[in-house]
Amino acid sequence: MGVLPPLLLLLLYLNSVAAVGEFFMMSRLLFCLGLALGFSSCGAKVEKSSVKSYVLGMKSGDEKYKPLIKQMIDDYNAGLGMRVLEFSDSMDDANCPVLITKGLEQRDGKVGWGQWFSQTERRGTVVQVPGTVMTETVRYSLQVELDQDFLDSNSKDAAAKGLNMEIKKLFAHEIGHGFQMSHDPTVSDVMYFDISGDKDFTTYWPRVRAFFESSN
Repeated sequence: MGVLPPLLLLLLYLNSVAAVGEFFMMSRLLFCLGLALGFSSCGAKVEKSSVKSYVLGMKSGDEKYKPLIKQMIDDYNAGLGMRVLEFSDSMDDANCPVLITKGLEQRDGKVGWGQWFSQTERRGTVVQVPGTVMTETVRYSLQVELDQDFLDSNSKDAAAKGLNMEIKKLFAHEIGHGFQMSHDPTVSDVMYFDISGDKDFTTYWPRVRAFFESSN
């Protein structure tokens, strides 16, 4: 067996030193990570809360529908028996856009959409030392999109005669989605996928109240 050249021996030596250095560096990182996880799960307190504040607003260009949207909101709050929806004339102060879309039914095959959103805010240090407090706040919002032609054909004389039942059902249905409700298989339910026909609001309002009473 021949003798290894000095240069090759030197390269092998340097490679082994680098490997040992990487090993100790990795061990150090894992140790620090373990400390962080240990502090986070053993002793650090997390205070959780949720904010369900819904302020509806409209983009510029839809101003003529503001009185109707305000009427929808007032009618909804009155039916629920508690004020959960507000309206702002400025989108800068609103967190829930109301979109009025021309040709929505032709585009999507439905006269409305409702979606809910949530954003989680966390405050506190990255590594939680036992005894410290970290806060976690979940803020909820929604977005509603309504078909312009549907509103126009069902909102005539709304101010004098009261809110049209078709609009009332549509708004309640889409707001229900904004409050995390799914479609219900019962035909008479407000959250049935088809809003046509008579709907029973007596089973709908309790679910909305339960949503606001829940901390989730």
